[in-house]
Amino acid sequence: MIMETFFKKILRFSRAQEGIAYLEFAITMPFLLAMLMGSVEMTRYILIAQKVEKAAASISDLVAQGQTVSNSDLNNIILAAGQVMQPYSFDVNGYVIISSVTQTGPYSASNLPRVNWQYTGGGSWVQPSQVGVPGSAANLPAGMTLNDKDNVIVTEVFYNYQPMLANNGIIAGSPLYKVAVFKPRLGDLTTLSFPLPYSLYLKGAVL
Repeated sequence: MIMETFFKKILRFSRAQEGIAYLEFAITMPFLLAMLMGSVEMTRYILIAQKVEKAAASISDLVAQGQTVSNSDLNNIILAAGQVMQPYSFDVNGYVIISSVTQTGPYSASNLPRVNWQYTGGGSWVQPSQVGVPGSAANLPAGMTLNDKDNVIVTEVFYNYQPMLANNGIIAGSPLYKVAVFKPRLGDLTTLSFPLPYSLYLKGAVL
């Protein structure tokens, strides 16, 4: 009798429909949350990457529009990076390096373009230039070569991307790097007007 009652309860339980929706929801909830977080974070990553690329192009384009350029001019132009990156903070997570590069004589493996001068700023996430330092041979992006007497402005923008939810396991923090190259419209910008930061004198920047 007891066993019969027990089996009847088991059978009734197996046929019960109450609470199935709650159980299914509890099982799928972690996966739904992971998909939602991944979608939000991926969208945010793409937006920031696009803004970093736009900031590099905007700064390089603005510098290339001038007949001459000074350290004071670049201080003002560099503000464009922070504006383009809005609403994302650039002060702590960003860094900008602007370089003037010139080719003197025919390009060859023994006669590479050189960095004339370099400006750094825009944020406190300091990074080394991948183009080079003033006075050294320039490492131009994507194997770009210049003709004799060509002068270009190269802008590098670095951004320390961090996920909105730290250590969420979906998208890890990673550095973003974008570079833009523009040729001056109104003449060569091979010299940077006085005054220069003292650190650039030590690197041998051309005046």
